[in-house]
Amino acid sequence: MTVAPPDLGTYLGTTVDETRAQYLIDRATDLCLSICDPLPAAADAVILDVVARAWSNPTNVQQQTVGPLAASYGAGAGGLWLTRQNKATLRRLNGGGGAFTIDTAPATAPPMPWWELNTWGAGGDVFGGDWDQVP
Repeated sequence: MTVAPPDLGTYLGTTVDETRAQYLIDRATDLCLSICDPLPAAADAVILDVVARAWSNPTNVQQQTVGPLAASYGAGAGGLWLTRQNKATLRRLNGGGGAFTIDTAPATAPPMPWWELNTWGAGGDVFGGDWDQVP
């Protein structure tokens, strides 16, 4: 996983100042490493997203006025930063996130009772054919 200044140029569709681009790439990589270390191979997309945001709006302008028109943008701190989505993506790429089950029963616990087993019997029902008979 290596992001280089030409990758940023391709991502933005323009030529870039390689010194500035490499500086931003290094800082964005440091931010991503604070979430998960080592970075997964697919973290390039997150690094490019962070760098492109810093490249396009280095002072994080949130309001723009042209003549009688004004536009406001979402709130956020200035400088390089990771969005909530960037952090979630890094964690997901690193194997975190998603549903999981933790067995809280100790290893010495007795087996579950027959009515909790949820196994299908020959007759297609839970209890193996006759509902009033213990399997």
